[in-house]
Amino acid sequence: MNKQKIIKEIKQNFMIKRLRAQEECNEFINSLRKNEEFNNLYTTYSQKQLEYIKSSLNQENIELKYEVEDLKQKINKYLQAKNISPNELEPHYNCELCNDTGVVGGQICKCLLKELNTKISTLSSSQSKFKSFNQCNLEMMSENDIKAKELLQTWCQKFPKITKININIIGNAGSGKTFFLECIANTILEKNYNICYKTAFDMNEICRLYHIGQSNELYDMINADVLLIDDLGTEPILKNITIEYLYNIINQRQLNNKPTIISTNLSLENILDRYDERIFSRLNNKMLSINIKLDSADKRII
Repeated sequence: MNKQKIIKEIKQNFMIKRLRAQEECNEFINSLRKNEEFNNLYTTYSQKQLEYIKSSLNQENIELKYEVEDLKQKINKYLQAKNISPNELEPHYNCELCNDTGVVGGQICKCLLKELNTKISTLSSSQSKFKSFNQCNLEMMSENDIKAKELLQTWCQKFPKITKININIIGNAGSGKTFFLECIANTILEKNYNICYKTAFDMNEICRLYHIGQSNELYDMINADVLLIDDLGTEPILKNITIEYLYNIINQRQLNNKPTIISTNLSLENILDRYDERIFSRLNNKMLSINIKLDSADKRII
């Protein structure tokens, strides 16, 4: 999944929506201009408004400003007499904040971010939608796992104002690691932040392709607001790739104070043995990390 390509496609869709809104507005205005009285008013208003804009580039022309305002009031009176809202002379954009440009004050608008996150949640998981904490079956969960759920839920609620940026969810197959990972992903997406959700195998493959110059998705993992890696330890160890790139990803994210959340069958000692001390020390930094050990019972067969 190439995030830049997705953003480009979304922006193109926004441009289409914006142009459509403008065309519909122009069509409505043209239908009103079939009336001679309105046409004369609107033509004069448009001309004076253009004159005012041009003159204001040097110095504001107060006289022209009042003329424009007076003409606008006359147009509004005409419309109100016909039971037409003056707002109908403006395009009806889907987003009032950015007028369907996707940008507000040089920053990505919430509407674009929401659409981006929707696509990411669909493409990042084999399921069309991530699980949510509301789907937890407390009757099937041990007291320990209920506490884990509450801790993770609280972390999500506080995000991005959090101090612990690494979470290690540890447990055997079927203990609920992936379920909790998806719950976190879903909650962060609902808060309109950007996530990157990868299995360890997929992450490893992306790193391999980047290493040989065939993928740029590595940057999605480094730059996402939250990175979630499922089943760390199931990927093959590729020489000069797996350990080196995993360290680079985790280290860069830690330097930028960006959360990295993993699920794994490995104990902390196994992580140290399988990878190296640099990776272990970053994942297990007591000042920055939360370690959650789930009960081993396979909840899929209960």
